[in-house]
Amino acid sequence: MDVNEVFQIAAAVIAAVGGASLIVVGASAWLGKVWANRLMQEDIAKHNEVLANLNSNLKKLEAEHQVRFSRLHEKQAEVIATLYDRLYHFNGSLQRLLFEYQHREIREDLDRKFYLNKREEWKLVPGIHTLRPEESERINELSKITSELHIFYGINRLYLPTKCCALMDRLSSISAFIASSYQNVALKDNDGNLLVHPDVKRVWDAALETIPALLSELENEFRSALGAE
Repeated sequence: MDVNEVFQIAAAVIAAVGGASLIVVGASAWLGKVWANRLMQEDIAKHNEVLANLNSNLKKLEAEHQVRFSRLHEKQAEVIATLYDRLYHFNGSLQRLLFEYQHREIREDLDRKFYLNKREEWKLVPGIHTLRPEESERINELSKITSELHIFYGINRLYLPTKCCALMDRLSSISAFIASSYQNVALKDNDGNLLVHPDVKRVWDAALETIPALLSELENEFRSALGAE
């Protein structure tokens, strides 16, 4: 066998081996691509399944939140409606008591002008030196309405905005003071002087002036809470 034949055989072997390698490499690349695509599709399917479950859970939670929020808003609206009704009756009771106070001042003025000099100085006149039954009735009415208002508010303050609670706290304390201090600011001596320190009357008058502003602010806050602005 000469050198040329050896080279020809070697070339054939190399060619054969080289072709097989190319086939193996090509097949490996194709199989790798197939498996990669399959794995990718499986990952995508799993990912889509996870996303679907998350979306389903989110929708369920959103629905539950809407139900809870709706019920909370309904309860809040119910509390505000009842509280507004009680405030309306409170204001009416307060105005009736103030009417009695104004009536008292007129009677006292007439008494000092026309009747004071015609009786003994020590003599007590019912309705002048003491409260009239109508005044006592109005005080008791206002005290009762104020107490019931405060109890209802205290039980349901959780459903009210923070500012509403602050306003109601002020209103409750001021209202209780007005009712409890009526006799102190109403009764006077024969010269028209208070039987208590004048500062009590000044605080009482300031409290009365504060009530309308508080009621107006509360109404605005109620409208805002209900979305009825």
